[in-house]
Amino acid sequence: MRNTNLPRNQFATSPQVPVWSWLLPLVPLSLWLITALATSPATLFLFANQTTRALPDTVWVFFDLLGNGWYVFSLASPLLILAPRILVSGVCAGAIAGGLGRLLKLSLQMPRPAAVLDPSTFYILGKPLTSLSMPSGHTLTAFALATAFYFSASPEKRKPYLWLFGLAIAAGIARMAVGAHWSGDVLAGAGLGILGGVAGAHLGTYVPERLLKPTAWLTRLLALCTILCIYMLVTKEIDFTQSYPFQLGAAAIAAISLLLFVRKSLARNLSGF
Repeated sequence: MRNTNLPRNQFATSPQVPVWSWLLPLVPLSLWLITALATSPATLFLFANQTTRALPDTVWVFFDLLGNGWYVFSLASPLLILAPRILVSGVCAGAIAGGLGRLLKLSLQMPRPAAVLDPSTFYILGKPLTSLSMPSGHTLTAFALATAFYFSASPEKRKPYLWLFGLAIAAGIARMAVGAHWSGDVLAGAGLGILGGVAGAHLGTYVPERLLKPTAWLTRLLALCTILCIYMLVTKEIDFTQSYPFQLGAAAIAAISLLLFVRKSLARNLSGF
């Protein structure tokens, strides 16, 4: 017999993640269908690629980085102290969406614009990429984290998080601006990212509170991940040469967050004596 003294959400879906949220991936997928019927992938890609030339490369490099796991985890590292459950949800979302995206990439083996179109007809930033086009991994990551963070927040506090979706959209557009992806790749990545984000937010609600304390193994594992992110951002050039100043900024945020976490963890340990 079920123990009815256990919390209600022990057996039911958490109200933090509404049932309708599972339908959200259909939004970008529907847009993909509409655009596919209205115009050709090449026409839409060339339009986006040429229109975005109105803004300098630095802008698109920044938005492009919002789809890189090392970078966005570092930017989100203050959540390790402020809201560890939201950070855990984001990590789960990234893992789920990333796994699905990688499986699709390897299964479909779709060519990128540089492998189909004449490179002289559009703008390419950095080294031309030719394979594993579908879906866009950067877009997938950006939407996964935006969705997970949004639905991990309390319902009455979600509205301020809507701006994260604007950044995710900009990350997707950036992939066309730098000549790396078709619009279909971006929209498919958005759909998968949203799906992973909803799943991550749902899983995050079931993490026991004791694992979110500064002295718990889970938060310490996240702290180790922060160290790895700092190392990657400082020692590697991500995507483009212009990315490095942004990488150093994110690494600095992660380093400060890590120091504050260690201080908080030590304070908890000392208070236990």
